[in-house]
Amino acid sequence: MDERRFWVGTYTGAMGPGEGVYLVRRGPDGALRDPVLAARATSPSYLAPHPELEVLYAVGEDAEGSVTAFAVEDGARLRPLGSRAVPADPCHLAVSPDGATLLVASYTAGTVAALRLDAAGAFTGDPALFRGSGGGPRADRQEGPHAHAVAWAPDGTVLSVDLGADLVRAFRRTPGGLEPVAEIPVPAGYGPRHLVVRPGGHVYLLTELEPRVLVLTPGDSYADLKVTAESPATAGDPGSGSLCAAIRLGGDGRFVYTSTRGADVVTTHRVLDGGARLEPVADVPTGASWPRDFVLDGPWLHVAHQHAGDVRTFRLDEQTGVPAPVGGTVAVPAPVCLLPAS
Repeated sequence: MDERRFWVGTYTGAMGPGEGVYLVRRGPDGALRDPVLAARATSPSYLAPHPELEVLYAVGEDAEGSVTAFAVEDGARLRPLGSRAVPADPCHLAVSPDGATLLVASYTAGTVAALRLDAAGAFTGDPALFRGSGGGPRADRQEGPHAHAVAWAPDGTVLSVDLGADLVRAFRRTPGGLEPVAEIPVPAGYGPRHLVVRPGGHVYLLTELEPRVLVLTPGDSYADLKVTAESPATAGDPGSGSLCAAIRLGGDGRFVYTSTRGADVVTTHRVLDGGARLEPVADVPTGASWPRDFVLDGPWLHVAHQHAGDVRTFRLDEQTGVPAPVGGTVAVPAPVCLLPAS
């Protein structure tokens, strides 16, 4: 398999020892190597690509709050195209399939921002903001709304996850920004974190405060979602204090993968009943502390360890989908997001 490159978002300053967005390379043996700093930035903790242009977007996760657009030059260098201020601690973002709108979730502020993009992928105009409300039973984490992720459903519905309010919110995109159209509750105290949409229609929602994966099924549209199944986020007992982190779909649709911090495992989940149910198959220790994010890369899986300061490579079993370590490790300071660059 040919060489492939990946962007790595990191925490900087008081949040961690990173310096911005890094680039790493994967060779034919699956191992990552040659980390280089592609752009200095303030805590670019989540990254998203433009669907058509060589443009990369990064949040600036701090109290000031920002999002930056970078032009990708020669596949390896990042040139800033401009920034916009957004509310405090943006932590996730997603670009619309038509490349016209960027969504940004801000954790501390509990907001979702919609930013218009021009033909070059740069920002135009000011962000349109939706401010969440509500809370949950966990006083330490759910004292108010905490938007944690955003996604575009296949029918154009915008989905936003609110960890603080135990909600998935649905929006319709309008010329002025976002129009809220539905709120889908999840069990109290679960703290929804990230979601993925399966091509067959189901939505898989990973909850952080309770280690669970929920299956949401759409009715007439993705604004009409209902929780129809749930399963453990790990195959074994994750132990007290563990926090779920990331969820990804396997490339052939047979498996879903999650990571859990504290337990420090990646879990393979088997997809059952046409996507209507998930079943945890196996927990694999990642070998280092705090697996914050991971990316699927053909037969390989790369895991970013925020506290250990490295990215480790695993190989997926073709039959079971379970990853096994292959010995590849590359040092990157405070890695918290992995994204294919080519």
